Amino acid sequence: MNDKIELTRADISVDPDMEVDCDIGEEITAYLETWFDVDRKFGLDTASKDGTWLNMYAKYDPFVDTLRIECEIDSADGSSYFDYEPTDAEACMIKDMIAEKIYEIYGQTPQEFCLDVRGDPSNEMREMT
Repeated sequence: MNDKIELTRADISVDPDMEVDCDIGEEITAYLETWFDVDRKFGLDTASKDGTWLNMYAKYDPFVDTLRIECEIDSADGSSYFDYEPTDAEACMIKDMIAEKIYEIYGQTPQEFCLDVRGDPSNEMREMT
């Protein structure tokens, strides 16, 4: 893995179709489209294997301000997974990009988006804390 290659806004985009996992709190799952050399960044060899690609998913909990990145390598032989620990700058950028996309599409903050998806009025107080 080449952690020296810092991801920028030009390297990824946030897919507008996001989900909220209410089972583990208010965690937003967003697909990150990759516009960078994933083989170079992660030390992979997907380019030489026909029909192999990398999927990146951001798991963002806006209530506790945490971000996890899960990566899935899909190929004809099956799938494999690994987690990527973004740098502080990358994590901040990705959280900002998710918030911007939610505001662009829904006119909400990530917290409001989670509460709206849950449809649980008892959580309204949590938003104010």
